[in-house]
Amino acid sequence: MKDYRWKDLEESLERLMPYYEKMNSIMSLGNDKYIREEGLENIDFANDYLDAGSGPGNMAEIVTKKLGVKNVFMMDPSKGLLAINRVKGERILGKFENMPFRNSSFDLITCAFSFRDAISHEKAANEISRVLNENGKFLLVDIGKPDNPIIQFFFFIYILIFPVLSSILVTRGRLIHEYFTLFFTYLDYPSRKRIERMFKNNGLRLIREGRRFGGALFYQLWLKTKI
Repeated sequence: MKDYRWKDLEESLERLMPYYEKMNSIMSLGNDKYIREEGLENIDFANDYLDAGSGPGNMAEIVTKKLGVKNVFMMDPSKGLLAINRVKGERILGKFENMPFRNSSFDLITCAFSFRDAISHEKAANEISRVLNENGKFLLVDIGKPDNPIIQFFFFIYILIFPVLSSILVTRGRLIHEYFTLFFTYLDYPSRKRIERMFKNNGLRLIREGRRFGGALFYQLWLKTKI
């Protein structure tokens, strides 16, 4: 993602934040919470947990309620979003591409609907692997590009018109530009197969995956192994 577009995205997300949770629910047809919880199945404990791209803390809130987490860290590049994060824990200002943590710092890392906002997905994948402990787990939840080209075409159209619909439904016609910045993140977002290659090349092994709407919504649970 271009630097200027990333800056515009971060400013747009801050302005959208009062509506962001409702927007995610509309966009995923009410499945956003359920796919987060599905990805966490059979994970019951973590000493040190990082929610990367935490925003207001929607994912961290689910994790801390479900799991026995000892130390909670929430990282985001936006001071404004961290300020409204409602989860108890350490708030860290930082980007995916240069995480301010030592090697092998976390047993569990989650990234829900934020990995697509990275400037460089390759560098972000490398950093996630670097700060994850050996045998630690990484859960990625996001909107994806369906494998079936017909489904992908119609989902692309949906993503294209969604900013206008969301602006009308959620903000009564305001913030159309802000919603369109999310469309550009989808254009820049790599395919699910390319995402798999990124993390495999950085020593992670895919142990579980779930998809909805032909892959338009997905989660991947990864295990850190030796490279």
